[in-house]
Amino acid sequence: MDCVTGAAWTFQPPADPDVRAVAIAELYRHTTNGRQVWKLRAVGQGWADGLDGLARAHGVNVT
Repeated sequence: MDCVTGAAWTFQPPADPDVRAVAIAELYRHTTNGRQVWKLRAVGQGWADGLDGLARAHGVNVT
């Protein structure tokens, strides 16, 4: 991904075969100086219990 300043970012996901679900990045809107802007944050979080684990980490009750 390239930035307006010319900076570039890269992300290498983990090679762990036990990880079944991964959140690589978060894309969100943020207010800066009264103006809405998009922001991207690298996360790199993985869950061995797949989407169930990802959902539980975000407060979803999985049965």
